[in-house]
Amino acid sequence: MNPLLKKALAEFLGVAVFLTAITAGVGPFKVVALALTLGLMIMVTGPVSGGHLNPAVSLFFYSRRAITLGDLLAYIAAQLAGGAFGAYLGSVLAGGTLKGFTAFGQSLPTNYIVGEVVATAGLVWLIGTLVQHAKPEAIPYSVTAWIIAAATFTVTGAQANPAVTFGLMLNGLAPNQGAVLILAELVGLMAAVLLLIVFAPAAKKATAKKAASKKK
Repeated sequence: MNPLLKKALAEFLGVAVFLTAITAGVGPFKVVALALTLGLMIMVTGPVSGGHLNPAVSLFFYSRRAITLGDLLAYIAAQLAGGAFGAYLGSVLAGGTLKGFTAFGQSLPTNYIVGEVVATAGLVWLIGTLVQHAKPEAIPYSVTAWIIAAATFTVTGAQANPAVTFGLMLNGLAPNQGAVLILAELVGLMAAVLLLIVFAPAAKKATAKKAASKKK
């Protein structure tokens, strides 16, 4: 199989399983179950695609030049497709049907938007910090913990993932509300990138300065 196709397929399946858990999940332990599902999917897909399972995470790695533009586009397409399929499969498992795009809804309160900014910023900052300190093996466990934690203090349940929001838009979330949440998630990504620059290890900052001086 073509290497990029294999990576895209891994991203598709990982996101699809995660959205299935979100859409079909019920009960008081739903947040724990879906967070564990995400952590396990990162473990499974990590050796193949890096286990991004999130357009915001893929954009972060693209900003670090860890993946190419072609990889980025393939990843995002696969993640969005996985979100759509997972929303469908989750609806079937829950005994319902996929609702599809609905009519526009009311404007979201500020706490919904800020919650997604914070949840996404924390997620990407966490992943970026572990990458900077060469601890990628801790990412699945850390992401699981962050999702559980952030879901307790955000009214959106810490979606922190444009592919998740897209999947939910196909299952009842109003398109205009979903678009606003995706924009908030991208703002959270930018905030995380700034935090990673500010708190980058001193050695990395020195290397970056040397590289910049050589270009001049």
